[in-house]
Amino acid sequence: MQEKKPSSIVPKPDMSVELCIPKNSAAGSSTDSCSTEKNALVDIFVQVSAEGSHIDIIDIREGQQSLDLAPAIRFSLQHCNMHGYWTLPSMLLWNEKGLRLFEEVTYTPEYYLTNTEISLLETHSGELARQIEPGTILLELGSGCLRKTGILLQAIEALGKEVDYYALDLDRNELLRTVGQLVDTSRFRHVRCHGLHGTYDDGRSWIARPENAGKPICVISLGSTVGSFAPAEVAVFLKTWAETVKTTSDGGGNPVAASFRILLGLDGCKDGGRVFEAYNDPRGVNKRFILNALDNANSYLRHEAFDARDWTVRGVWDAIAKRHVQYLVPLVDVDVTVLQDDKQQQQQQPETVTVRAGEKVQLVSSYKFDDEVKHRLWEESGLTVVNQCMNHDGSYGEFFMIFLLNY
Repeated sequence: MQEKKPSSIVPKPDMSVELCIPKNSAAGSSTDSCSTEKNALVDIFVQVSAEGSHIDIIDIREGQQSLDLAPAIRFSLQHCNMHGYWTLPSMLLWNEKGLRLFEEVTYTPEYYLTNTEISLLETHSGELARQIEPGTILLELGSGCLRKTGILLQAIEALGKEVDYYALDLDRNELLRTVGQLVDTSRFRHVRCHGLHGTYDDGRSWIARPENAGKPICVISLGSTVGSFAPAEVAVFLKTWAETVKTTSDGGGNPVAASFRILLGLDGCKDGGRVFEAYNDPRGVNKRFILNALDNANSYLRHEAFDARDWTVRGVWDAIAKRHVQYLVPLVDVDVTVLQDDKQQQQQQPETVTVRAGEKVQLVSSYKFDDEVKHRLWEESGLTVVNQCMNHDGSYGEFFMIFLLNY
């Protein structure tokens, strides 16, 4: 729904396209207090009994450091973007509560993306599964509730193909819940399911490890998650993942060739009214999802900088840029206190930023991809289409597509 320098990409899509923050701020970089193990990646397996099964949740975060969005929040509140808006990192949407609220969003009748994609997968999962090689690592970016992915995995299971599926997401508790539910309900014999706890950056570092060298890789990005990025950034994003796999080396530093594919969902809806309704449902489910970002910001800042009761949400369809933008808007003049980190607090007074009633704070964009943009994506990323599944609707035109891409 909502979705960079390739070395600082994070999941679910992640950060608003127009967000003005330091490139590395949202990546949760280790501080000077980290020891020589700063760059070490240590796997921690959390095994949970689920009616006899065991769920592996692998902590792949750099140095096992938690994501820290506080620097990005402070910077965003102190600097407007190129359009004169304040911004907040869209990563604030994806804590445990936010993931569950977004799952509610996907069940609203107005949110056409999920049901359309489910319909496409139910129709075409068999042909997509036949394109997956035995022994493949399936890595899903920003995996969420796994409703859609389960359809594809069942089709792979039916073909008897041995594969390993890894769900990559930011919240460990949600990974335990969703991967556990998938294993419980599916009873896989050939598909092995795991969770990866970390960011997109961590996922790329993990896939490049020597133990994964030479294995077929299929990265999965459904739900038009990449729509959080501007089209030019999507091309860089896709190419970066492809090149990471293609340059993977074994333990001796020798490059090992591996096949690489991306299963990519893109929304191409051109009807502004339909898009607007999808992100602004009358029951306010989307609104609660967006407002939760303020409470999450408070948790990172470690004080109550925002009172969600003073804010509302405003969605805007930008027909020129072909994107929907969601803004946080204060109902009254709001003074936001920006505390610095502990070291700076000893030397500086807190800064107060006043956001006037009605002013917009940009949180996340959702881009839509027409034929021209799609063709430019393939050209700039170096990917070619192996298979495509498209939904055609007489009233709205082509509005959802799933592509299997080869590099």
